[in-house]
Amino acid sequence: MNFVIYEDEKEYSERYKNVIYKLLGPTTLNYKIIEINEYDEAHKEMLNKIEGNKVYILDIEVPGKSGLELARKIRKTGDWTSPIIIVTSHEEFKHVGYTGKILMLNFISKSMNLENELSESLEVALEINMANKSLCYTNKGELYHIPYQDILYIEKSLNDNICNVVTKNSIYNIRKTIVDLEKKLSDDINFVKTHRSCIVNIKNIKFVDFEKNIISFINKEIDLLSRNHKKNLKERMKVI
Repeated sequence: MNFVIYEDEKEYSERYKNVIYKLLGPTTLNYKIIEINEYDEAHKEMLNKIEGNKVYILDIEVPGKSGLELARKIRKTGDWTSPIIIVTSHEEFKHVGYTGKILMLNFISKSMNLENELSESLEVALEINMANKSLCYTNKGELYHIPYQDILYIEKSLNDNICNVVTKNSIYNIRKTIVDLEKKLSDDINFVKTHRSCIVNIKNIKFVDFEKNIISFINKEIDLLSRNHKKNLKERMKVI
């Protein structure tokens, strides 16, 4: 779980963090708080690499790029699931009509019940993220969630009891067999077995070369497409 704070005033950034700490307290949920006080190419690249569920707390008055502009950019990337909370000192902006365009969870005034309003909004945001399907596993007593939408493919390692879950930027080693994970992911039609040792997320496939048996993703490619699974992959991808 990632809480992304976009705020140029340190006082308010600290208040947002205190609300998060108070809300979650000691928890098995592994989370990070990411603070940004400006938006440039470096921060843009950093945001693009964030994996896992996200909750955005965006100040509307950050110089250079407002929180509303950043919210629009987030939605344009195709992320319509991460909750976005807008905070502002100017309540009149609440009625400008941005809610539907950026699918905003809440619009909070900095001057009226900030902590209470933010806490209530974050509770809803957590419920939304928990409702999104994720592959859950534990490591050293901590619970981790890998959102289905982040997964490119899953490959069985040489150790039959471990699988490598490959996302855009990371690889997670999970102590589960490929059979176990196939059963776990059977509730989502986007996961398809392409080889006895591989499961792919067809939503993240960029291209498939069915002659060379190569599956390409945005920044990776694999040759784990067997003859026995080729027909099923074509049908699931609706390839003629």
